[in-house]
Amino acid sequence: MALPKFTWEANRAYQDGIVFNTLISQFESGKEQRRSKGLPRRTFRLEFEKSKTTSNDATEIWDFFVARKGRFEAFEWDYKKDDGTVETVKVRLNSDALTREVFMNIIYRFGLQFIEVI
Repeated sequence: MALPKFTWEANRAYQDGIVFNTLISQFESGKEQRRSKGLPRRTFRLEFEKSKTTSNDATEIWDFFVARKGRFEAFEWDYKKDDGTVETVKVRLNSDALTREVFMNIIYRFGLQFIEVI
């Protein structure tokens, strides 16, 4: 079954990052043992400012969030790399909550954070 795809364009600025999962075991002697748990995952933070006068993108993105049930369901997203290439990444939302700033029911501002699914 094909995953749904997030196709809306974010503002030109975005944030990306990487998350490692390190398990730290503390011994009675005070020494620590550390080990890596799995592969690192990339994170992406996208900002949106959408106007209802030009499209229904704000409502469609809201509906996409609701359909995914927050961070419950994974989906695909095209990540545009620094070198100009595009990579389709399997991601999920990083939060179960979405808030938006609404100006006169015309302009909507909000952000979404994705985390890579490995």
